[in-house]
Amino acid sequence: MKTIVIFSPPTWSPMLFRRAARFHPARLVIPAVAFALLAPSIAAADRRAFTRTYEYMTMPKGETEVELYTTQSRATFDDSSPQKFVFQLELEHGITERWDVSLYHVFEQTTGAGTMTDPGQPLHLSELKLRTRYRFAERGELAVDPEAYLEAVKSFGASEYEAEAKAIVARDFGLVTVAANPVFAVKFGSDVVETEVEVGWAAGVTYEVSPALKLGAETWGGFDLDAPGDAAASAGPALSWAPSQSLWIATTVGFGLNDQADSFSVRGLIGLHL
Repeated sequence: MKTIVIFSPPTWSPMLFRRAARFHPARLVIPAVAFALLAPSIAAADRRAFTRTYEYMTMPKGETEVELYTTQSRATFDDSSPQKFVFQLELEHGITERWDVSLYHVFEQTTGAGTMTDPGQPLHLSELKLRTRYRFAERGELAVDPEAYLEAVKSFGASEYEAEAKAIVARDFGLVTVAANPVFAVKFGSDVVETEVEVGWAAGVTYEVSPALKLGAETWGGFDLDAPGDAAASAGPALSWAPSQSLWIATTVGFGLNDQADSFSVRGLIGLHL
């Protein structure tokens, strides 16, 4: 004797129908966004918490990353204020576990003052930069983490060169990281009327809300050694988000602290770990 089992579709009761009618996909948006921001992730090797301040890190040996910088700034908040756009394309590679090198192509565009004498410039190649970094120890081995940063810059279409040396010092305090970058730069060349020496700084503090999200603030600025009273200084909040192992995003909104600095600027970085 055979047993026959018959499956019938579920019967929708009025209560079940009302519950289904109340469901809407939009209810999943907030939990999905929260999960994307706060879920643990392993960031790319050179993830940045700031856009102006460098932390204690280098690309691991044999690994490569592409970084895209976009910076928009305006001298003042007036409608007629000159504005500037800078785009940087960086290719970074780890030579050893503590030493890396990078090549930048820098493009600029400016509006100028809108006058015959200052009409601004269209987007153009501005300069090439070669940068290298070296870490002297592993993170946390010393009282502070020290790193050396050297950069050579060649302006496009002109005999203008710049050499920059930067010290990167940082310290972790649990989920908080503090970093500072004193800067020394020299500009020279046949098209430079007089050799220029500039001293600057960048410093920031960031808090790890989750492995994927960091919130903080930074300050930066500089001045010519011949005119220290004309120092430009800026500061603002910084955010860093790493949604996956191969992608990270950082941005800083800057506000000028004096008349020598741009009144407003926004810089965004995108890192793609190859």
